[in-house]
Amino acid sequence: MDTLVETSSGKSRVLALGVTALLVVLGPACATKKWVQTQVVPPLDTKIQGVDKKTDANGQRITDVDQKAESGISTAQAKADSADRNASKADEHAGEAQTLAQRGVDQATQVGKDLDNIDNFQPVKSETVLFRINHSDLTVEDKSKLDDLAQSVTPIKHYAVEVQGYTDKTGAKNYNLELSRRRADAVVRYLTEVHNIPLVKIHMLGYGPDSPAQPNDTREGRKQNRRVDIKVLVPQMTAQNSNTVAAAPGASSNQ
Repeated sequence: MDTLVETSSGKSRVLALGVTALLVVLGPACATKKWVQTQVVPPLDTKIQGVDKKTDANGQRITDVDQKAESGISTAQAKADSADRNASKADEHAGEAQTLAQRGVDQATQVGKDLDNIDNFQPVKSETVLFRINHSDLTVEDKSKLDDLAQSVTPIKHYAVEVQGYTDKTGAKNYNLELSRRRADAVVRYLTEVHNIPLVKIHMLGYGPDSPAQPNDTREGRKQNRRVDIKVLVPQMTAQNSNTVAAAPGASSNQ
């Protein structure tokens, strides 16, 4: 009996020792596990959270960069559009300036031509008045011819009247020269006194028997040479643009 009790007591001690040993072994393991959980797990979560934050921050930066890029692109596009509009306006202004410049060149060219033509007078109307032998007075028929000629110059602003007196070859040359001047003077007096044509516009000269219109060896030829030739002259540009002056039917000119 004592042996059985002793044995049981020994087993109990053995069991107690085993439990103690197990606790000794498991105790540090549990402590290590807790330390690992304390020292390892929390930092891992922190790192994960930090990575998430960095990811979010990077995403925000990317979003900001995208927005700035879009804003920059929009600004650049707006400036490009504005530049295109300005270029179009500049082209239009350049075209208008070129048109005006060309118009100025054309006008200057025309003015130059007009100035060149101012001194290029040409006759637009002519008349011849015949005189009796040794006479320088005007007949009614002569005055009627001069009336028609004077009316033709009324609408003209720039003109000149050329009056040339002649005689036939009969008689002394000096006498004929003076007679041709008196005949031309009679025409000029009538035009200035009756029709108020400015004397400054009239050019008068007596040529005597020079430049005969017909040969002097016939009575009819000498009659045609006792004359005054009157011509109305205007600058070439006026003659080209004027429709109000026409040559009188049947009018003769100096030859």
